[in-house]
Amino acid sequence: MPTWLKYIKVALISIVIVFALLIAFNWQTVNRLYSVITLFDKALIVNNFSQMKTVFFNKTIEQQGTPYVFKSNLHPLPASFIYKNQSTNTQAFLTRRATTALLVLKDDQISYEQYFLGTHSDDKRISWSMAKSFVSILFGMQVDAGKIDIEQPVDFYLPELANSGYAKVKVKQVLQMSSGVKWNEDYQDFYSDINKMGRVLAIGGSLDQMTSELVNESTPGKTFHYVSMDTHVIGMIVRRVSGQSLVELLQNTLWSQLGMEDDAYWLTDSQGVAFALGGLNMTTRDYARFGRLLLNNGLYNGQQIVSADWIKAATTAQADYLQPQADKLGYGYQIWLPPEAEAGEFFCVGVYGQYIYINQKHNIVIVKNSADLGFQDALISKHETIAFFREIVASLK
Repeated sequence: MPTWLKYIKVALISIVIVFALLIAFNWQTVNRLYSVITLFDKALIVNNFSQMKTVFFNKTIEQQGTPYVFKSNLHPLPASFIYKNQSTNTQAFLTRRATTALLVLKDDQISYEQYFLGTHSDDKRISWSMAKSFVSILFGMQVDAGKIDIEQPVDFYLPELANSGYAKVKVKQVLQMSSGVKWNEDYQDFYSDINKMGRVLAIGGSLDQMTSELVNESTPGKTFHYVSMDTHVIGMIVRRVSGQSLVELLQNTLWSQLGMEDDAYWLTDSQGVAFALGGLNMTTRDYARFGRLLLNNGLYNGQQIVSADWIKAATTAQADYLQPQADKLGYGYQIWLPPEAEAGEFFCVGVYGQYIYINQKHNIVIVKNSADLGFQDALISKHETIAFFREIVASLK
């Protein structure tokens, strides 16, 4: 073999060895990055949404105390519902929307509960943006305690954000997704802010640092612009005034007081900071227990966990541009209002079809988990799903 070929062979072997060593020493990082890239693959998404703990940084919230036990009074689902002036078959809808769990509570009794696509009742399902509503409740507790004034600017509580897009923005405006901060929430755009944030979670980095780098785009308090990182700011304020992490607060409040039946976990960045805007994982029944807290205006077992005043404020559109309309959702403090919402009707929602729907007038909570890759289709999945929920309510009156 010519000498020059020997040198090339040695060089190639050296490169392979170095590459192998890099992968060996950084396997967890490589695995997390691969998991982000393949998280929404059609063949993997259902399993992934119940197994987030295996690939991302996370912290456990431990089950404590005696679980609240639901009684049952079972009823069939309506066979169909009307959406866009057309009849939609219920089973076809549940299949098309890749439903993994559906639970209906009426008068604190389970009216319907079913798990789909090979999932089980004890699966810990990813909340995605339903976590924002949990953060709102943790935030409300700090308001109740007199530790937060929502009319103050963000940098009053977080001076490290004084040079960011959040400088001089009122806390209330951040709660209402009206911060004016520039943000791209497009999940289909590899370079969007929301996908950049996903890579921070996978590879390592600080969500606090990413927040400090965001810039202003428009006047705060004028228009609704969904900025998921607004919730991280809310979480930062809660951490600052309470002296506790979000995981600790959730453990010491909701998880120790609401009769949750199982452990939960919260995804974090590599610094151990909770992925406030979308990283909770719990059973469907525990999502329903949280829904009961909202249904009952913050009251559980005779104890006011969070004030009724906060629940009312958080579920009220407090500006014209936040009001629900016939073809438009409304918004409160990290909680959504359906189109033409009746009093006491609101919901928590996460991408790919996660819902906690509350109807106080009819004493109903509905939880739906999904792995719906078509959630951004022309049918407008949120509106269609609300129409389905309203038909369930009508069937149980």
